Amino acid sequence: MADDNATGVFVYTGVGEGAVVPQDVVRVRIDQTVLAIPIEAFMSKYKLQEVQLHDGLYGIGKQAFFACKALRKVQLSDGVERIGGFAFFGCNFTKFRCPPLVTTIPWGLLADCKGMFSLEMPENTIRLEHAACCHCNSLRNVAIAMNTVVGENSFNNCTDLLHILGTEEAIVNASRHRFNELPFHRKMYYISYFDQTTAEEIRNVITIGENDEIDLTGFEQDCVGMTPLHILACSTVQRLELYQLMIANYPDNLIVKDMWGAVPLLYALWGDAPSEILQYLVNSYQSIYPDHEFEWNSMVITLGRANASLAVIQNLLNVRQMFLPGYIIDWDYVLRVLARATSSTEPHACSATFCFLTRCSIATRVNAIGVKHFRDAMADDWMGDDEDDFDREEWHNETLTKLEYYESEYLRLKESTSLLELGLWKMKLDYSKGGIKMGGGNKKIKMDQSEFRLQCRISCGADHVIENVLPYLLPPDFVRSYVDVSDDDNDDDDNDDDYVDDDNDYDVDNDVDDDDIEDSDGEVEDGSVDDNNEEEELRLR
Repeated sequence: MADDNATGVFVYTGVGEGAVVPQDVVRVRIDQTVLAIPIEAFMSKYKLQEVQLHDGLYGIGKQAFFACKALRKVQLSDGVERIGGFAFFGCNFTKFRCPPLVTTIPWGLLADCKGMFSLEMPENTIRLEHAACCHCNSLRNVAIAMNTVVGENSFNNCTDLLHILGTEEAIVNASRHRFNELPFHRKMYYISYFDQTTAEEIRNVITIGENDEIDLTGFEQDCVGMTPLHILACSTVQRLELYQLMIANYPDNLIVKDMWGAVPLLYALWGDAPSEILQYLVNSYQSIYPDHEFEWNSMVITLGRANASLAVIQNLLNVRQMFLPGYIIDWDYVLRVLARATSSTEPHACSATFCFLTRCSIATRVNAIGVKHFRDAMADDWMGDDEDDFDREEWHNETLTKLEYYESEYLRLKESTSLLELGLWKMKLDYSKGGIKMGGGNKKIKMDQSEFRLQCRISCGADHVIENVLPYLLPPDFVRSYVDVSDDDNDDDDNDDDYVDDDNDYDVDNDVDDDDIEDSDGEVEDGSVDDNNEEEELRLR
């Protein structure tokens, strides 16, 4: 069977039905019988997110995963011997490790991987072909062996590197000499090519002399300002014991900023390090440098421009909440920067990322609105087909206008329903005082004044009256400028029960994994659902 219904994974066998890949495929497992993935096998499968390879795979054809824009990670075994040109063009990797037997990095292999910040190539790489890494805007952590032949335009439009080093020639030269007289830095970069390097082996690297003194070069920064801890955070090898050893011997690495102003924590978050490592880093910062001031605005902008996954961005916001629960991100500044590119070659946040961050910026205000229908209306996203048509500044301004509209309408409804409830309550009091029967008996109910008033409020029927009156008080929905109203005849009115409820449930975190770092104080981070929100709601049952 080509489709494993139990797991929702398409099993690629390369023959028969197993060779016909659905256009909307999300998860793929390469069958053990497939030894080489053919040319263009998964080309332009825009929804493909996960590919499970096996250790027996030895080849990947040209353009095999070309323009798989949702593919964020692929782990190639050391047995892979050859990869065709443009095989991973336009994928959404954050890290990539070339297998040790692939000595030629082919033409355009990782071109247009705009979110990739770390590339590991083995020291025995013979050739880096033309445009192999062009348009990798976020690329920062890379090294080139001294004897590697580098083709033209290999680092063309790698904007983050160009901002620091200036020219492609300078990038190549710096990458060749990056680890001169920095053996510990080199060990951290190439650690994935050593078979299960142990903490003890690393300890032997960082100690010198008969007295096992610490190698002081571990405190130094390389040509792009990275310490060994930065490089480890960028690595495809993520093991807790290595972090423990590093921080125990070089604690200052925690707060050192590289040439982009980033500390190691950012790269660990960006690369989606295991939760135990993130927690250890957080604990280390809190215990060793509790007063360190992080540049949270800059970190959000970096991940936004790289179009990191929404789970990664939410993880950053959650970690920020652990450090400084009262710190307010300057969302106006962040969104203004992300709304426009600083150059024609520098990307800005895609529509999904920008909409997510916009919702994060207003989540507290939205959660304070006591009408579910209004909160749901605030959760809309860009519905256009073309990213080029998405005007980020206009979207942001319209979102704020829309929020103000629903806030004012909520206050109006709150006042109107409060007056209605008071009127019904007063009418009940007047009737009861006048001897109107309550229940089935003729005897007037005797109770003290406070209990009498409370009983009248409960039994005045406000809940039922407001439930039926409220749909007539709700205003027209806010319509964005891009929506064609003629094609949207509004939803049926038979869903009145959805207009209001007792739970504030504005949620921007639908795609975030359950095991993301949680707030240490149990508080809700910007943009998350507040299940314990005590804001007053319009009560309808």
